[in-house]
Amino acid sequence: MDNKTEIHRASSIRLRLQDRYGNPIRGLEVDIRGIDEDFARIYHSAKTDAEGFLHFAVAKGHEVAVQVKRWTDDCMKTVARLKASADTLEVRLTSPKTLHKISTNLDVKHGGEYRRGTHVVKKGETLTSIAKKYHTSVDYLKHVNRLSSDLIIENGILKVPPSARKTGGKSPTVSRQTSGAGARPNSAPTKTRASTTPAQTTSAPATPDRATSVQEHNDRGGPTHSLRQGAPAIIFPLRLRPLNDNGGIYGKTGADYVWDKQLNDPGQTAPRFGADRGGGRRHAGRDLYVDKHTEIVAIAPGIVTRCAPFYCQTDQITIHHMTSDGRQFVVRYGEVDPSSIKVTRGDQVQQGQIIAKSGVLINNGRLLSIVGSKNVSMLHFEAYSGALGYENTPSLTDTNASGFQRRRDLIDPLAILTEGYRATFLDAQPTPALGDRIPIDRIVTSSRGKEFIRGWEGVHFDQSREKVLYYNDSKGYCTVGWGHLIAKKSCEELGFVPRVSSISKKDGLDLFDSDVMEHEHRLKSKISVALFQYEFDALMSLVFNLGGLEKTPQLCRKLNNQDYKGAVAEFLDIENRSRRQSEHDLFTSGTYNWQH
Repeated sequence: MDNKTEIHRASSIRLRLQDRYGNPIRGLEVDIRGIDEDFARIYHSAKTDAEGFLHFAVAKGHEVAVQVKRWTDDCMKTVARLKASADTLEVRLTSPKTLHKISTNLDVKHGGEYRRGTHVVKKGETLTSIAKKYHTSVDYLKHVNRLSSDLIIENGILKVPPSARKTGGKSPTVSRQTSGAGARPNSAPTKTRASTTPAQTTSAPATPDRATSVQEHNDRGGPTHSLRQGAPAIIFPLRLRPLNDNGGIYGKTGADYVWDKQLNDPGQTAPRFGADRGGGRRHAGRDLYVDKHTEIVAIAPGIVTRCAPFYCQTDQITIHHMTSDGRQFVVRYGEVDPSSIKVTRGDQVQQGQIIAKSGVLINNGRLLSIVGSKNVSMLHFEAYSGALGYENTPSLTDTNASGFQRRRDLIDPLAILTEGYRATFLDAQPTPALGDRIPIDRIVTSSRGKEFIRGWEGVHFDQSREKVLYYNDSKGYCTVGWGHLIAKKSCEELGFVPRVSSISKKDGLDLFDSDVMEHEHRLKSKISVALFQYEFDALMSLVFNLGGLEKTPQLCRKLNNQDYKGAVAEFLDIENRSRRQSEHDLFTSGTYNWQH
């Protein structure tokens, strides 16, 4: 095919991204990708210009996904699909969000306090309700207030858009001007510097007279429900966000492992419902990645109908749930640790009751690789409408059935999990402060804390000090940068030359930050009390060095009982005394000293 023919068969697309007032969204990073098997192909990658436009060409007849960069992390998120069905197309994507530029008035007399656009958190308020009040998003409030979670403190002060910015909320729209068929009518809108896809209709349990509102969309892209009154009907089956939450440890690498991808989102996402499992089999649930032995709770009241072996030396628990608002459905909690199960068939369970812990997947005596070469534990969550009954007889698994190989009333559990996620995390009630300590879910490692940890971990540079070197650690394991373990093998076994092979300093710091995020999750899975920032940093150094807190049960017990003095004394009974003494001093006095 000659070049003239190729150009003639191309569709020229002019894409504009704008806010709900028609203002251009400038400087937004956008990828235009192929769909399905062609998803790896990027047709165009650029930032929107001063007028919010992108110009690109696609082979006529092809369908592409529009992805934009989230403003809260580095993930690209699909927000729309376009079909190149005409010679020229102009497509406008309208965001339901606006980018507020808040100016601050610093009151020198009061120590530079933020004086304009503030909100005092009242009892019963949530980030969701506050975002709705100011016509903004939870993502936005978290960003300007530097919140690491959705938990807020009663009587705390939040930065919010000034009242002059308040306007009536509008539902997201997508307008098209084309010379032929253009974007799909249900193309998803973009967000200003935050991209999520509005939830699609899913098969969910019948919901009698449940008041909802789809006039707005929340920060995760799903339709917002009316603000909850009283206890939620459904909660999330985990007390911590999954590791494969969007922006989490396993939610950043091309979003290949994000648990809440929509059915029609492009690309293959292993944990999502309907994912290809090979041989014509499809994934029957949603996988929530967690650390091993993470506690799993019942999402609603119910009756246990079955406990049985499941997959790769893990078990399953099936519960017939009956929610407080009258719904009934069946949930199978799969891939749990057999020795951790706390219920038996016929038991009545209450919402929030611990039913088991996550297991470890082992196949033929070997750890099963889930993410690359990593063995990752998870909760495999399946849901059934109950149309074929609520008792688990015959088994929910049907290997003779094509596709999902499950009972025919299997449904995508996304609607249930999203409702529980919202109730557990987005609508979490304000947490009372303990003295001046901060709820642990709102703390992340400080820059001084990271410097403290790097000081103890050490690093080997090349002569230019622009590269960090591979080396064998004290156990003979290959390591690079600031304590990043490559594998439990020597560098020589892996093909690296110790103190010669290298990566860039930037890559080394990126690996360090990734390790910090992973260890923060491990710390928060063991410790639940409020902490000062320096106390958290001291614990993070301990976790970074030990790989977790499994070896320190007394420290965890005392700390969770708010015995801060007794807990810090435990530091000195742990190996590596010089570092432990420094961490002890940091925990007790806030002294960041990594000289050794």
